[in-house]
Amino acid sequence: MNVLLINPNTYKSPPVPPIGLECIAPCLENEGHRAEIVDLCFSENLYKDIDNAMVSFSPDIVGITVRNVETVLYHTNEFFLDEIKDMVNHVKSNYGLKVILGGTGVLTNPEGILDYLNADFAIAGPGEDEINTLLRNIQSSENTKKIYQGKYRLNSSCPRKPFKVDYKKYFDAGGIAGFETHKGCSSSCVYCLEANSRVSFKNVEDVIEEIKTFVVSGYNHFHLCDSEFNESIEYSDEFCTALKNEGLDIKWAMYMKPGNFNRKLFKLLKNTGVYLITLTVDSWQKCPEYWSDVERFIFSAKLWGIKTAVDFLTGFPYEDEDKVLEYLDLLRRVQPDSVGVNTYIRLYKSLRITQIIMNDEKLKNNLLGNVDDKTFVKPVFYNHINSEKLSELIKGDTLFRIEGLEKGVNYSRIITEAIPQ
Repeated sequence: MNVLLINPNTYKSPPVPPIGLECIAPCLENEGHRAEIVDLCFSENLYKDIDNAMVSFSPDIVGITVRNVETVLYHTNEFFLDEIKDMVNHVKSNYGLKVILGGTGVLTNPEGILDYLNADFAIAGPGEDEINTLLRNIQSSENTKKIYQGKYRLNSSCPRKPFKVDYKKYFDAGGIAGFETHKGCSSSCVYCLEANSRVSFKNVEDVIEEIKTFVVSGYNHFHLCDSEFNESIEYSDEFCTALKNEGLDIKWAMYMKPGNFNRKLFKLLKNTGVYLITLTVDSWQKCPEYWSDVERFIFSAKLWGIKTAVDFLTGFPYEDEDKVLEYLDLLRRVQPDSVGVNTYIRLYKSLRITQIIMNDEKLKNNLLGNVDDKTFVKPVFYNHINSEKLSELIKGDTLFRIEGLEKGVNYSRIITEAIPQ
């Protein structure tokens, strides 16, 4: 079958290449299908580009990735699904083709997203295997379901093929090349869609080859796409050791979590070109040991000359202003390079924090947004410490920035000065 893969993501703060589609395409090709990617990020005419691909490629079916439902920042939130829905309807009404949805955004509510976008099928989770299963079922007329659960696997027989999209456009617009080392997360954060999901690590040699492909093409600046690099300290050690042995002259940034680190890992990070770590921190029912880990992590990064940008989610149910101030003062004391603070918590149907709030009538009074949408597909936020009150707690300290008051992400605010020359 000819499978047209569409990246509908036109958000550019920052622009993010469609890595997921670069992984799906070779998996389709390995099964004898033809795959082509239409990247609309920099398109000047979305529907003209889609129509041109329809004519030149003659697809039998279309896949559309839903990387994000929205920007998830209350004050400047941009909701993406309506534009994607228009694309789905354009494909179906003008060409009579069925549409498959994929991408991390589907995980927010597979049934709700499928229904909202008026698509035919959805893959919730990694789609490298399931996309071919779905196509086989369609070809044999055995398909009896609309939602497929993606499978996590240890080794891929179809490694990603970068440069199926025009990376120069991304780099020229301030984007960065990306790669991932694993999928899934063993942490149990109540606000996260990946919480308690099965973890599968990519073959180290395959990831190194991805990086080398960029380096030989003249690109050496990367941002890791893992939600948290230090999911497994053993794997992180193995990967960094292999990267060091390759002798690649790269610079890269990443997300990490408190805990699960040691001196050897930080030394390897420094020696392989890591210059910036975004540390994901939240205040939901944390024990003293957690905050000790936060302190030790930031001090360790400083010791090795690696900058840290903290993404801090706070203002959870039952946390008062004094408690939030206590957390802010702790971060003041350890002085990372930047702290982005967010007290507006996006709720999704499947999250534990959503269940907690919806079971407490008092907490429900603090809901904002599309509060009557029981599917939580449209944005619904919980907040009881608004930006004005948070600003009072911050006391004008320039270390802190209130997330959502401006476009962009926390790490991008210090990335220019952090990049080694």
